[in-house]
Amino acid sequence: MSKIETRVEDGFLYITNVRARKNPMDQETVEISELANHKVYSSYVKTTKDDYVNRLLMFTELDEEKTEPEEGMEEAPSRYVIIFSSGKKIKYAVGKPEELLKKLVQLKVKVLGVSLNKRKLSITLLGYYVNKYKDLELSGQCLRVSDTITAPFEFPVKAKAMGKAKVITSGLLRKVSVPVKSIVEDVETISSNISAEITINGFQVRYGLPKRKRKLKVSKTYYAPIAKAVVGDLMLFIRRNARGNITLVTRPLDEYERTGSYRFWESTFVSAIMYGAAKVARKLSKKQVNLYFEKETMKAEEGAFDVFERTLKDTTSENYYIIDKRSEDYDRIKSTKNVIVKYTPKYYWLAYRANNVITTEAPAHLNILRSANKYIRLRMIQYKFVFLQHGVTYMKCHGPMSAFVAGREAEPSYIFVGSKKERDIVVDMMHLPEERVLVTGLPIFANIDFKHINQSSEDYVTIMLTFKPYEERLDDFENSRYYHAILDLFAIAKKYVPEDKILIVAHPRIEYLLATTSLKDRMWQKSVSDVLGITKLMITDYSSVGYNSFYQGAGVVFYQEDIEEYQEICGELIPNADEYIGKRAFNLEEFDQIMSDVTEDGHVILDRCRTEEHEKNYHSINSFNDGKNIDRIYDELKRLQLV
Repeated sequence: MSKIETRVEDGFLYITNVRARKNPMDQETVEISELANHKVYSSYVKTTKDDYVNRLLMFTELDEEKTEPEEGMEEAPSRYVIIFSSGKKIKYAVGKPEELLKKLVQLKVKVLGVSLNKRKLSITLLGYYVNKYKDLELSGQCLRVSDTITAPFEFPVKAKAMGKAKVITSGLLRKVSVPVKSIVEDVETISSNISAEITINGFQVRYGLPKRKRKLKVSKTYYAPIAKAVVGDLMLFIRRNARGNITLVTRPLDEYERTGSYRFWESTFVSAIMYGAAKVARKLSKKQVNLYFEKETMKAEEGAFDVFERTLKDTTSENYYIIDKRSEDYDRIKSTKNVIVKYTPKYYWLAYRANNVITTEAPAHLNILRSANKYIRLRMIQYKFVFLQHGVTYMKCHGPMSAFVAGREAEPSYIFVGSKKERDIVVDMMHLPEERVLVTGLPIFANIDFKHINQSSEDYVTIMLTFKPYEERLDDFENSRYYHAILDLFAIAKKYVPEDKILIVAHPRIEYLLATTSLKDRMWQKSVSDVLGITKLMITDYSSVGYNSFYQGAGVVFYQEDIEEYQEICGELIPNADEYIGKRAFNLEEFDQIMSDVTEDGHVILDRCRTEEHEKNYHSINSFNDGKNIDRIYDELKRLQLV
């Protein structure tokens, strides 16, 4: 009698239906390196024996050579190969074992309701697993809230899919609750996908829990919270991710969220009324209402304020600049017409009424970052978003999980860039049509003197590394690479320039973390624009701040000792090796040599930092230096009938 044989040998996968009469269609040879991870392929080999129908024919780890991980990096996950029969058809795939097992065991599930209060998180579900493979071992079901929190929970396992009527009448309704106390004690992650988990052949396999109609297209509105609770110093809320699956978000409570003003203006009742009233107001008026702001509404230094000022004489639109009263820039701009203080009644009305936001940051910066207010989050997603950018997009990758990529929460309606080369990378990386990517130069450069730093300038050396998302939740930030890299770079830099000329600037996202370390008293306390205005040599890693410094005349050194880990987690860097605007070091020895090369007698020698090649690269990436970026931006806004 016939039998199915499978084997992996020398990088090839062999599938054979062994029969007495040989047939060319009874054997297939597949080169494993040609297979895409997690894609299911169909073999032309078919089983001719009922015993091989719906069987797991192979599930084994591939013997592949792995590169030795660097210190502190996790080992690359193993790849498995799976071969199985679906009916009499034989199929195969390679990839992570957990993802492969999902091809065999399906979860049919619908989230009917989610509630969250100070005591518990409750989820009501209707669902079951479908497993038609008798040679699989299933056990250990639970609901997983995070890497460390689970709740006992079990779906029934069926041999085949059921009709809708039978699902409703078969007692498949489940309700599971998780004590909020256990969530509050586990704040290692900012957000975690809530999933159903089942152990299949020894592997813990997780399935997302969708709260959406199956035929509904993935929507940006998924990011609006659907339930929230304040517990101690934490804000907790449930939203959906890009696939529509429910996600738990935990974050520290914002100072404003503790006030009576917040509890009134952002109550569900008041928010719902203002959301509805503003919708009516927009329908009754053809006038465009535009809001301008910068990072967390705490700044007026990145160019958005300059664009706003340029529009104040416009009579066809209403233009307002939003700023927090606690901002260091507030006193400087507060007397300007249409400057609105954040969290005032007029601010809230405008937040709902506005048609467009014209800003150097994502729309979410208009309110509390990761706001738990469903209505204000919905409005932020619905705005026409004009992205001025606060820095050149030609360094860090906007990968598929970036908020700015097409289809995600902060997809720009229009984005301004500094060159045709930058336009092309934005089109490719963010999947935006060319017509929505406007080449004008960025507003941040409009009021900066081009090349005002020269050889006679003071020899300030600034160390400003970028944010590393994988280090944000460390319990002790002195264990981070970020912290140790700054210490190492500082120790070397002070061999070549006076110690009091070395400035340490924290990335704004983790400034509060660096302030918990021994570097607290060494950190730059003024604005980023102030430090860039005096920097003669910028030491960074993957930050676009290098382009800003170069524009002003500084030299740039890129220290990229963790480049492999950074790219693995954050995506490939954009510049090719021959497109950089400064020297690169991949370890401390190379950095020491560069510092020796570009300094002399305690002075930074700019001619050694800024070569002709660096200048050429820079102007191909950021083409404008005539100070007229604001005029070009305003002309485009007029053309688009936004102002």
